[in-house]
Amino acid sequence: MIDRTLIEATAAAIGRWGLNEVTLDRIAAEAGMSRATIYRRGVTRDELVGALTLDAADTYRRAILPAIAGAGTARERLRAALEALCDTADDHLHLLAGLFLAHGEVFHQPGADALVVDVFAEPFERLLRDGAADGSLRSVSPEITATVLFNLVGWGYIHLRAAHEWKPGPTRDAIIDLVMAGLQHPAEGEDQTR
Repeated sequence: MIDRTLIEATAAAIGRWGLNEVTLDRIAAEAGMSRATIYRRGVTRDELVGALTLDAADTYRRAILPAIAGAGTARERLRAALEALCDTADDHLHLLAGLFLAHGEVFHQPGADALVVDVFAEPFERLLRDGAADGSLRSVSPEITATVLFNLVGWGYIHLRAAHEWKPGPTRDAIIDLVMAGLQHPAEGEDQTR
């Protein structure tokens, strides 16, 4: 088990320098210890980043669960899930901004046309399928659209909050309103060819 202090120091180092520039020396400095102490503990930079990713995934799962398991249409639950994504981003804004500079490498599968890692995408896939089934969302490719949602909402929100210093509520509403309008199920009789 990796020491919680080192995980928090890794988050602080990523927030300060970005993921690509994080070294064990910088993590050690954030933890207030020597690099030799970290080496003696037998952990690598990649293991620390991995532990931090698991921690973020757990926080995200807990935040999004009420939207997945709650009552209401899939459209209502999707909006709640996207709001939870933004709220989680606010809880770790500087860390996630640092990961954004590294192109979000911890959130995606490797390779061309990569999708978001399942733990982050699966809740959105489920809600998109539910929405197509209950008629509250238009039918889309759930796998691809889940990746688009995670990136568009997650990284767009992080960028506007961290780089532009927009306020949380208006930022969240502007992004989510736009996304939800794009996923709206066409009303009966409306031209669906647009």
